[in-house]
Amino acid sequence: MDFDVEALNQREVLLIHTPTVLTETVADTMMALVLSSARRVTELDAWVKAGHGDQSIGPDKFGIDVHHKTLGILGMGRIGMALAQRAHLGLGMKVLYNACRERVEAQSRFGAQRCDLETLLKESDFVCIRLPLTEQTHQSARRS
Repeated sequence: MDFDVEALNQREVLLIHTPTVLTETVADTMMALVLSSARRVTELDAWVKAGHGDQSIGPDKFGIDVHHKTLGILGMGRIGMALAQRAHLGLGMKVLYNACRERVEAQSRFGAQRCDLETLLKESDFVCIRLPLTEQTHQSARRS
């Protein structure tokens, strides 16, 4: 990541770059989003708050299981690795990933499989995007 330190200094802007501080926190949050969307947590919360809490929910509101499903991760940096760990070791999920370079550690520790974007999108039950916004990544989602 490049920063124009000279421009920041001229404007007396303090730059603090702490790339590993929130790795685990972000991975936790991403996993929580996968779980809550699969189990329709916010939808059921609204349903209960609307006064339906005394009714039994039917299968149409159960959502879907997460365990043993496939998680696709776009970008396999620090956060992608932490996410793969949670998915594979915690929930028994298959992990597919798409990244600029092969991550041997992800493959050996989590059984992650590197694949092209099209395969990842077709075969994943859930997709998490962990990419920086760059010229290269800006339009990639629109091409898919």
